[in-house]
Amino acid sequence: MMLPSVPSTLGRLTEVFTAALWAVLGKKNSLGLPSVKNACVILVDGLGSSNIESRAGHAPLIAAQLKADGGIFCGFPSTTVTSLSSLLTGKSAGQHGMVGYQILDPHTRERVNLLTGIKDRADAKKWQPEVTVSEICQQNSVECFFVGPADYENSGFSLATMPGVKYVPAKTIEDRFEAAAKILGSGSAKLVYLYVPELDQAAHSFGFKSIQWVQKLEDLESSLKAFLRNMSKSIGLLLTADHGIIDVPIEKHIYLDEISIPELEFVGGDPRVLFLYFLSQPTVADRSRIQEFLGKRAYVATRDEVIEANWFGETQDFAVARMPEIFLISIGETALYHRDFAKPNSLKMIGQHGSVSHEELAVPLLRFGGFQRQPKH
Repeated sequence: MMLPSVPSTLGRLTEVFTAALWAVLGKKNSLGLPSVKNACVILVDGLGSSNIESRAGHAPLIAAQLKADGGIFCGFPSTTVTSLSSLLTGKSAGQHGMVGYQILDPHTRERVNLLTGIKDRADAKKWQPEVTVSEICQQNSVECFFVGPADYENSGFSLATMPGVKYVPAKTIEDRFEAAAKILGSGSAKLVYLYVPELDQAAHSFGFKSIQWVQKLEDLESSLKAFLRNMSKSIGLLLTADHGIIDVPIEKHIYLDEISIPELEFVGGDPRVLFLYFLSQPTVADRSRIQEFLGKRAYVATRDEVIEANWFGETQDFAVARMPEIFLISIGETALYHRDFAKPNSLKMIGQHGSVSHEELAVPLLRFGGFQRQPKH
């Protein structure tokens, strides 16, 4: 099967944090954001545009703003490691090299989880060598803050994507909005990144159609409303996401270990976009066998095909070396597993992401405060 064509706004998540910084500096930017004293980018993990629309009654402010502002697409694969790296560097995965959730190190042949497996500053620079937006802030005398759960302070992934940032730990969604309001309300030349992981966590465990997910959406809505009530128009606020979520019932799981795949070394990626690494170059027969097994439930694509189709944007050699020989890209309500490599908890997940469906790629880009669009007369 042929890969689908790349959406015109694929990867525009790369522009969001950078544009907010340029707005603080009073510079022209790709999103057309006006100059502001301070700016904040709220990243809600897993809050796709389709997820908002399907639960609009539980978040009327967010839903109405989505209708007014619309959204953009994250990059490929639609997974947290890749999307957050793109947001925080302003570069595509083909440039920053954080190409997926779990990969095989091309030099050591070790399995690496890029979200949790980066060890220290030196390791962080190895995996993500691009200059980050937080570093550009330092060069331009803009204070850059990360408001998030305490667990992410000084994590390897934070070191790779936000070095030199001032970390402000805050436990709940409400606490984080209050902390951000305090930072933004004093002084100038400040850029705040506010991270909300709770909706993604609830979706993985219970699905986005669950009461647990809806409760977190309602928490987000109420915290945002309270934040906006007292916010000065000199502060610009953007709300976006790293990917959307689809729910996949267990009966729609496909297990690759049910077929023989010669020379298979490691299976990484996510259940919606599996990365197949081989000890030697897979043959056409290997690929055909996998495609026959999967039928119309997934695209089977080589690394060269995915790069040529421009799903990774402009690519650097070191990023290409981290990619698998074969990608399995889910279609419809499908999750792909190889049980020799999958963790038991992963097999229980309901909410999934990583593939190229509209539901996974389309994310909101909502503008508030000093960034709100003025009505045309």
